[in-house]
Formats: sequence, C-alpha cells, structure tokens
Amino acid sequence: MNGSEHEFPPAALFRSIAICPWREHSPELDGVLEEWSERELMPPLAELAGGEQYADLYLAWNGDGLYLALSVPKQERVVINRQSPGTGDALQLFIDTRGAETGHRATQFCHHLVVFPTGAGPEDERPSVVQRPLRRALQRAPEADFDAIGVASSLGSERYVVELGFPPESLHGYEPEEGLRIAMAAVVSDIQRGTQYWGTAPDLPYLWDPSTWGLVEHGRRSDRRRTADPRAGLHPIGPEVPS
Repeated sequence: MNGSEHEFPPAALFRSIAICPWREHSPELDGVLEEWSERELMPPLAELAGGEQYADLYLAWNGDGLYLALSVPKQERVVINRQSPGTGDALQLFIDTRGAETGHRATQFCHHLVVFPTGAGPEDERPSVVQRPLRRALQRAPEADFDAIGVASSLGSERYVVELGFPPESLHGYEPEEGLRIAMAAVVSDIQRGTQYWGTAPDLPYLWDPSTWGLVEHGRRSDRRRTADPRAGLHPIGPEVPS
C-alpha cells in the first residue's frame, strides 16, 4: 500500500522526532562529506510522506551552532529557479527555533529558508541562502544573519552536496543546548526526481503551519547511539489530524 492509498498520509498521523547528534568539532564547510558520519545521517522519513527517498540529510550540533549536509544524486546539470524554487533544484528549510508544538501559525521564531546549490548561470557556481516570509504568520521572524550563516557546495558528475552552518546568532531564538527541541522540515526539489519531504508531507500545510514540521532534538554530548529503524522516534500527534 503506498501513501496515495491512505485516507490520511502516514505523516499526518505521526510527528517525527529525530536525534541531532552532538559533535565536538565543527565540520569544515567545503561541500565534501568526508567529515560526516553515518551516525549523523537522518532517518529516511520520505516514505512516510508517500514519496521516494533519494537524497541523504545529515544533521549535527555543538556549542557553535547547527550543521546540515545534503547529498543529492545528480548526473544532470543543476538548474535553479529563484522565483519558484520548487520547480528547480533547491532545498527549502522550515525551522522553528523554539519548537512550539501547539500553535498552527508561525511566530517570530519560525524561518523559511531556501538554499540554492549553485548560481543562476554557468559563470556563477556559488551556493546561496535566501529567506521567504511564512504566510499567515502571527509574527514574522527577523531576517536571518546571512553573513553568519556558512554555506558551501560541490557539484560532481554523480551528485551534488550542500553544507550549511547556523551559528546561534544567525537564527532568531536559537540557543543550542542538550535536549533542545526545534521543529524542522526539509523539502528537496529535483527536476528529474520530483520532491522529497523530510519531517512533513505534501498533503500537510507545511508552508505556513509549524505544527506540521518534525521535531529535532539536540542529543547529549556523551550520546553515541544510532537508531537504524526509521520508524523509531515517531509519536502519534493525537486525535486531531491537520487538514
């Protein structure tokens, strides 16, 4: 049975909680995955959204901030669309730095960031990050500190890789510490493969409702556990199903 045969998408019945491992040394942001371990690879939640899992998402944290890496198989040319990111190759991140679990409208702690793995033309291969307003927000988040955000990418013949670093000052309300829970959804757009959802699903109002974003818990400094079962960490959201 695939996701389209469910009355509700599986992701609508559960809210995922993934552990973001602590790492002592921050990764060098150079578009290379050599410093990332399997322990930092996030569970493949795309199947809960009824879609294909083709991209790998890595997360880690320490006192200097939150780190993310994305690896996307890609033999074709990477093409971006700044006006409509979902129709090109891009990563959209939805982050609530306070991880509120009750509200259905965004607050000043909720961010929508669009990451482009390359520039708009053959002469510009620099990655970039832009911020988009969240619709129906109770309060809009202050603009992210783009000078503080680290971003790097590499475009290979078989795949592209994007790395990001978010120091505490770069995202309003972000204070990294053990046990901190933030809400996060990652939406990967690929011209050939379609859209991959992590922490949310296409049938949920993730574009404006932070309660439909998954939870990411900052792991303990001494925690070296790795859960291989992608269903682990899924918790019922209760009788209310987002419409």
